[in-house]
Amino acid sequence: MNYNTLFKTAVLAGEIMAQSGSETFRVEDTMTRILRTSGLQVAEVYVTPTGFMATLSDPKIQPITEVLRINNRFSDLGRINEVNQISRDLCELRISIDEAYDRLIKIRSKVTYSKLVILIATIVSTGGFTGLFGGSFLDCFIAAVNGLMIVLIGQILLMKVDSTFMIVTVKSFFIAFFTMVFTISLKHAGPDIIIIGSIMPLVPGLPITNAIRDTLTGDYMSGTARAVEAFVISAGIAFGIGFGMGFFNLLERMLGL
Repeated sequence: MNYNTLFKTAVLAGEIMAQSGSETFRVEDTMTRILRTSGLQVAEVYVTPTGFMATLSDPKIQPITEVLRINNRFSDLGRINEVNQISRDLCELRISIDEAYDRLIKIRSKVTYSKLVILIATIVSTGGFTGLFGGSFLDCFIAAVNGLMIVLIGQILLMKVDSTFMIVTVKSFFIAFFTMVFTISLKHAGPDIIIIGSIMPLVPGLPITNAIRDTLTGDYMSGTARAVEAFVISAGIAFGIGFGMGFFNLLERMLGL
């Protein structure tokens, strides 16, 4: 068995899962199962939301250790499911190590959703959530425009800003500000439902879920870290909405609208 290739396979699987928003315990379990197919004495993995350490060691080989930091994180449950399936196939000897590694390379380089699909999905979700919360057709239309705007703003910010907090805050600011502008311009009262529907794609549902799952499985450090991440994103949304509405009210008083 080529232990170096096996180790690289486990590390790559963990990297893809951690980047795709997987729970910490799931990343650890997948990497550990892959490493234990070596039959060596030591196969240890320690994972946090921002990186992991892995070691494969035995008296008959040179120890193999790697520390990897996870910088870019996003939500892609499809990639997590594909990596899990590869791990099962490898552990049950249905595929070879080389085949597993090649399939993981393809998953890492694959673009799951195009920018156009993300744009359409965001527009539909913002308009749909607004309608679900009881908004009128006009409310849904304004929310859909907000969805278009936050995708375009997000693409611009990703090229210049690394902070998730700042990106979410800026998006929320424009959602609140332009919702107020639209409702005044169209003589339409009640921007609350539009704002609520528009911010739904920004709500940190996956970090909150993972925080609870990691905590319940006894991984308190990761659970706390993910809970803090969810709080920071939520705070960014709240600050952005507050600043946007406050800025509009200031302009309204200055211009006498």
